Amino acid sequence: MTARVVAVLAAVCLAAVPAALGQPDWPHLRGPNYDATSTETGLVTAWPETGPPVLWARDLGQGYSGFVAAADRIFTQFQTNRGQFVVALDPETGAEIWKQRVDLPWQPAGPYPGPYATPTWHAGRIYYSTPTGIVGCLDAADGREVWAVNVRKSFQAAGVEFGYAATPLVEDGRVILPVGGPDAGVVALNAADGAVLWKAGHDPASYCPAYPITLGGRRLIVAFLQNTLALHDPATGAQVWRQKLSSSYDEHSAWPLYAEPNLFVAAPFRVGGQLFRFSATDTGVTGKSVWVNKNLSNDVCSSALANGYVYGFDLYQLQSSPHRTSRGVFKCLELATGRVAWETEEVGQATVLLAVGKLLLLNDTGTLIVARASPERYEELARARVLDGICWTPPLLWRKRLFVRNAKQAMCLYLGPPTALDPNRPLATVAMTSSAFDWANILPREPEYPHDEPAVGELVVWFAWCVGGVFGVALVIGGATWLLAKLRRSLRPGLWFRVVFVVAAAGLGVVGTTLFSRWADTFVLTWPAALYVAFRLTVAASRWAGSRPLTLRTRLASGPVTAAFLALCYGYYRLCTATGYVMAWGFLIGFLPAAPAAALADRCKNRWVRLGVEGLGFTIYFWTSGLFPGWKARLSE
Repeated sequence: MTARVVAVLAAVCLAAVPAALGQPDWPHLRGPNYDATSTETGLVTAWPETGPPVLWARDLGQGYSGFVAAADRIFTQFQTNRGQFVVALDPETGAEIWKQRVDLPWQPAGPYPGPYATPTWHAGRIYYSTPTGIVGCLDAADGREVWAVNVRKSFQAAGVEFGYAATPLVEDGRVILPVGGPDAGVVALNAADGAVLWKAGHDPASYCPAYPITLGGRRLIVAFLQNTLALHDPATGAQVWRQKLSSSYDEHSAWPLYAEPNLFVAAPFRVGGQLFRFSATDTGVTGKSVWVNKNLSNDVCSSALANGYVYGFDLYQLQSSPHRTSRGVFKCLELATGRVAWETEEVGQATVLLAVGKLLLLNDTGTLIVARASPERYEELARARVLDGICWTPPLLWRKRLFVRNAKQAMCLYLGPPTALDPNRPLATVAMTSSAFDWANILPREPEYPHDEPAVGELVVWFAWCVGGVFGVALVIGGATWLLAKLRRSLRPGLWFRVVFVVAAAGLGVVGTTLFSRWADTFVLTWPAALYVAFRLTVAASRWAGSRPLTLRTRLASGPVTAAFLALCYGYYRLCTATGYVMAWGFLIGFLPAAPAAALADRCKNRWVRLGVEGLGFTIYFWTSGLFPGWKARLSE
């Protein structure tokens, strides 16, 4: 082969490799170094008002999974009504290359539908996990399943009740995962076939994945679990250090940050953050707490670390809101001391991606912000609204393309110089479809723990408001109507009383949550009173229809009432999800145990006896419903 032929072949090969391939792949949610830091350069931060060019946009489906990039493809997870899927897409067009169904859909009508974890690419394979606990491996070339195992069932996982969310960590032939089972707090599976290599620890898990660090030349695995922080040897699983952080229920979703030998962790529930300093000794690892303060609390959006400073959102409320912007401020924190260098309310809760002195921030309203990564002050360079809805998924920056998504759509934004784009390439256009009404506005106050079952003390307060503020006031209004009907010599004052009482009780039950919460300056739930009124009307209609011959008239009377009641129950559940108080679904449980009392009240002739039985029926309904969501926890106390 002549030198000229060799030179020509070399030139052809070089021409076939995109210039951007000088940048490393992004095989893991947090990048090749697990730190949300990209080495991309030449990013443009001067955009038109419409934002950076959109190379493509496509419907994707429900879920919070992020993107990874390798082998000229990007990978993510999503779900439809047919199931959960891992998908490979063409990064230039968004076209689907392959799609593999891996599980049933997860809570498609719930507040957090779809998969949470991001797949990991390693050695030509894709490793994934689903909320039900299925962890599996696919061939990255065609999506063919290699193996799958359910870690929640296999290891009796604990601490992941809202759905398994850990992105798989793959290192040295091991898939390392927090699980939280008995003698299986953390486990390692064989990357080749899913066999168990080791399991260690006994602490309940949480939602943060395993995080690899290097201390004194030794590789270690950080496990940020429900109540503990632990270090494990990745080869054997041996727990080399452990620190208890909390007791009882807790959760951790945000990634730890590491700059040898310092490890920073931040938690939700206004707990704040803590810095640990480790040292390697001849006998193992020692660690001590350097500082603890409440300057930075993270929930679903992790912070990032650059040049000794932490950049992230300090969540003021107890947990992030799936229905509106979460309250808090974006901060820059000095790692060594925990001191706040600066803070701003201009960002909102945002995922953080570092790129050569810049912060790429995608906040939870879908606004992309570029700011300077400087501890001196907050300096914004560019801003554009690119998505609508709640956005918690970290973006992927790869080859000057930023891949973003919400629970409906995925898109690719070009952040490079416009001159590098083909001028003939058509660009995508995206229309924002923000909701015209924010249902969260009807709650002037929010429950302290909207994702936990209501405490007995809260139920006592709500019950008192339902009895006094709803039914008591409705009785007064109904009684006044009865008296007025008597004075005007109405033929049926009792009927007027019942009609006005029902209308007043239903109306006060609906608006009482808003009015009474504002007046009492605390969260008051009166919607159950309105639900019970609707339930009683349904029981009365059914009893009336059952006591008469089956005719078209009786069918028309009872059928639509029952259908309307079922529609109301579904609408109530959707209202709970829209306002962010999902745990109120429990008040759909108590109708069955209250049915005998409701039926008996219909048969009572004495009005005072009926009133007592009606009160008993509502009491059974309310307390059965209110206590049901937390019955397991209360029995174990």
